[in-house]
Order: sequence, then C-alpha cells, then structure tokens
Amino acid sequence: MPGGMTRHDEAAVAITGEVNTIDTWRVTLQSDVDLNDSDKTFVCPASTEQQIFWIWVEYTSTATAGDRQLVIEVQEAGADVIGQWARAAMVQPASITRNYLFAPAEPDLSAWRDTDYLTTPIPPPAFLQAGDILRIYDNNAVDAAADDMIIHIQYGARTV
Repeated sequence: MPGGMTRHDEAAVAITGEVNTIDTWRVTLQSDVDLNDSDKTFVCPASTEQQIFWIWVEYTSTATAGDRQLVIEVQEAGADVIGQWARAAMVQPASITRNYLFAPAEPDLSAWRDTDYLTTPIPPPAFLQAGDILRIYDNNAVDAAADDMIIHIQYGARTV
C-alpha cells in the first residue's frame, strides 16, 4: 500500500474523501526600513497563512515632546480591528532610540533592559490568514510622519 497505508486506511480515504497532504512552510524575513513613519502595516497575501515568530522594532523618536507607546494590532481585510496582540509596557520619550522584541513566550518587561531594550509577548500561536493586516504603530501618534520605525518580522508561511 502507498505511504504505509493499510487496506482499511485506503477504504476510509475512499469513503470520506480525505487526502493525505504535506504542509510546506517557508520561513521568511520581511522588513520595512523606510524612515519618517511610525505607523506601518503588513498584509498577509492571498491564499497564504502566516505564523508570526517575532517582530523586531528599532524606534527613533524625534525631539517632539510626548510619550510614544507601540502597539501590535490585527485587522481583517476590511481594516476592522479584530484584536490587539500587544502594547509595550513602557513608553518612549522624545529624542532617543529604543529596541523592541515582540514574540510568543517573551517576558513582559516593565522596565528597559540595558537602557534601550524591551520585550513584550504576543499570543502563541500568532497566526494571520489571507487578507489580515498586521499594524505596528505609536498609539499616541506623537510625530507619526517624522519618527523613524524600522521593522523586521520573521514568520512561517504556507499556501492554503
């Protein structure tokens, strides 16, 4: 029998219409290094499912006064918010650079480590379906058109 199937398995496939499939996942790194923007979106492509492994953000705030707070939000294809995965526990003041790691199983740090590093958990498993929008932004929009936010996202993707 093919694939180690028995006659019983083969009969069950014929009756139920089930087909053995192999999932093919690809690990990918997607980056947005454009400057002068603290509100960025990433769209899960058609016929694709993604599992987010981690999101790395390098955020440089301008001299404009105000506290920035990063948020990771998921929207459905119509841009309706369907969930917020994370809000950084710390705010970022003017004129500094901070590094953030958002990932499943990371501790929710409530203080900056080594003065510039913060981890925040996102829900495990963190899946996006085709058309979902991942939005990463400063929810206070202090200087949205001038702050610099560089983002790297590593995820697994498969065709569905």
